[in-house]
Amino acid sequence: MSSPTRWATTYRTSPARCSRVEEARKRMDQRSYNALSVRLELQADCYAGIWANHSQQARRWFDAGDIAEAINAAAAVGDDALQRRAGSSVNQESFTHGSSQQRQAWFRIGNETGSVQRCDTFTNRQP
Repeated sequence: MSSPTRWATTYRTSPARCSRVEEARKRMDQRSYNALSVRLELQADCYAGIWANHSQQARRWFDAGDIAEAINAAAAVGDDALQRRAGSSVNQESFTHGSSQQRQAWFRIGNETGSVQRCDTFTNRQP
């Protein structure tokens, strides 16, 4: 099985911003920017699922528990989980990465479909 921190490290260190989002940030309030940031982060979670799907098809290198570990890592870095761990109440308006449930759901979509077209988090608000 993989290292317990492999998936969590991937989530934590993956690029979180693109130039278009940064440009849009200059033209919107914090609440709107946070919502946009969540959509971008959820798309990254979906793309991580696609990577896992295609990697497994090409190399067959995951053990049975690896995808479950990735899904658990997605839940661990959801904004709601992070806020609870910090002893705060959950404030969805302050989310910048998405809830644990959203992050898990979008990873699953990418992993189950392997399709970039299914990862349009900007059009499809719910998986």
